[in-house]
Parts: sequence; C-alpha cells; structure tokens
Amino acid sequence: MALGMWLAMGGAQAGAAASAPKVVDATEVVKDLVLDLKYATADNFLKQKVYPDGARCMLLPDAAARLAKAADTLRGQGYRLKVYDCYRPIAVQWQMWKLFPKPGYVANPKKGGNHNRGAAVDLTLVTMDGQEVEMPTAFDSFEPKAHHGYAGGTEASRKHREILRAAMEGAGFKKNQMEWWHYDLPGATKLPVLDVPFTKPEETPPPRPRPSEAK
Repeated sequence: MALGMWLAMGGAQAGAAASAPKVVDATEVVKDLVLDLKYATADNFLKQKVYPDGARCMLLPDAAARLAKAADTLRGQGYRLKVYDCYRPIAVQWQMWKLFPKPGYVANPKKGGNHNRGAAVDLTLVTMDGQEVEMPTAFDSFEPKAHHGYAGGTEASRKHREILRAAMEGAGFKKNQMEWWHYDLPGATKLPVLDVPFTKPEETPPPRPRPSEAK
C-alpha cells in the first residue's frame, strides 16, 4: 500500500524537488524517441505494473543530451531509439530487489542504482517507422545471451547490438557488460539517488470569477 501511495503522489515531492538535481523529460530533448516503459505495464520480469499511468522517461540533463547525440547518429543510419526504462523510483527498486536480489542485474536499493539517479537508460533500436529490430535477447533477459561478449545468435542480432553500442558509447555512455540494452553516464555511481516525481504534475485550473466579475 505504501508503494501505491508513493507512486500516486509522484514520490516525496515536498522538499525533495528543491534539493534534488533537475531531471528532464527525454521526449522533449529527443523528439522522435519511442516510449515503451516496461514497468508501466505487466510486460516485465516482475509480471506486474509498478509505474503509474503517465510515467515519463526522465533523465538528468547530461544523460538526455547524450541520448540526443546518439539518436542523431542513428537517425543517419536509418534507426530511432526506443526506451524501456529511464529514471526509476527507489520504492520500485526495493520491490525488484525482493524478487530478484542478484547484484549485477538488479541494484541493491540500500545503495541505489544508476536508474535511481536518472543516470541510466534501457533501450533498443527501431526502424524509422517504429519497428523493433532483432537483438540477441528480449529486454530483461537475465542470461549469458544478453552479455555484450555473446558471440552466438544471428548475425543480424549481433550487428544491431553493435550499432547501438557504437552510437551510445560515441555519445559518451558506458555499456553494462551483462545487459546489451543498459547504458550509464560516466561516474554515475557518484551521483545522488533521487526521489522525484516522474509523472506530469496536475495543472491547477484557474480560479472561477466571482459573480461580480463575470461578464
């Protein structure tokens, strides 16, 4: 119930927004970014939806700028980026850890992971019309086939993995050796863990005019 309340409120908004580093909506920086936030659905290894409706791909400004650079490179090769996960609330990290406490795949929430810092992004390639291309595994596949060093699978899947890697590393990201989809900002572990809302704040409607003011 506590998790649901936290997500519904968009995190501990009071006080946190003033002290936490600013995060930005990546879709406002990469205009053709495709969103497929897996934890906003039940299509994930948890088999349950843990993000609220309206969840956005929030990243630190540096991460978003680097993502835009990678997207520019890929666009010239006939690809766009599709993101699976960006900033992740620490409450969700605790839930993942309870289900799969395996360092290297799931960060220990006591320290927080780079997703909790707004400094990591999970993503894949899609064609210009939004169709996913073949990769060595599906997202969140915790097996050796997901490692960057995996030499099996089809030639096409390895080629696409390398195209994504080259673009992301060319933009200054660091790859996660065990997950072809996961990239981090350099020095991300030194950044603070965030507790910020990742849904759009509800707009307050303008006050109704008093009878004497109505025309």
